[in-house]
Amino acid sequence: MGRLNGKIAAVTGAAIGGIGEATVRRFLAEGAHVVFCDVDVARGQALSAALSGEGGNCHFEEADISDPEQAEHFIQAAHQRHGRLDILVNNAAIRNYQDITEADPASWDRVLGVNLMGMVNCARPAVRHMREQHAGVIVNLASVRSLVSGPRCIQYDTSKAAILGLTRGLANDHAADGIRVMAVAPGPIYTDFHRRRVASMGREEAEFVAEFGADTMLKRPGTPNEIANAILFVASDEASFMTGTCIYVDGGQTGL
Repeated sequence: MGRLNGKIAAVTGAAIGGIGEATVRRFLAEGAHVVFCDVDVARGQALSAALSGEGGNCHFEEADISDPEQAEHFIQAAHQRHGRLDILVNNAAIRNYQDITEADPASWDRVLGVNLMGMVNCARPAVRHMREQHAGVIVNLASVRSLVSGPRCIQYDTSKAAILGLTRGLANDHAADGIRVMAVAPGPIYTDFHRRRVASMGREEAEFVAEFGADTMLKRPGTPNEIANAILFVASDEASFMTGTCIYVDGGQTGL
């Protein structure tokens, strides 16, 4: 019997081969039914077909969660498909590599619209359903960048810092409704995003990976599966006395 047996989960930003996809796979392996969304329709449909072919109970919905109507539709689709919603994983995020002089208002709106308001847009309808059930878990993907900064990522770092406040506020407001809210903060995680970036820069992958994990205690980057394991834990009943806080899965980076 899986740790999420029969649970209904919604996961955002799961079609691009990173933490979202790893979370969908991990949840399915633990017996959950998963509805996931992304803006990449081709990848989303392909992943859904592949996982369904492997026996998983999953469904893909196209959604840009920065649009409140699309986020609402995604959450409603997950709820209507299964009649309840037990878990929301707010994973989707984007970033620009700009400093304050390069980042114009439109780019600020886009990054904050996905990374912060996208979580708000999904949490709003999710809380309504979970409150009716008097049960539910919301997991927000924060980052070590919630605490420390990186070069030319001011918009991303700002959004990730705000997620800690969002997590605490949601947890405080809805604990009496039976809803737990947690944040998981990854450190450097090597994903398909980074593989594509390495290729675009014309760099050697092994060299980039070594540099990427150099400022952690473990001297390596993490994997999407390692973050999915943490998300699974906080979403499961094993973390039933945890809410309003953040788990750092960063190879010790924030402890240096």
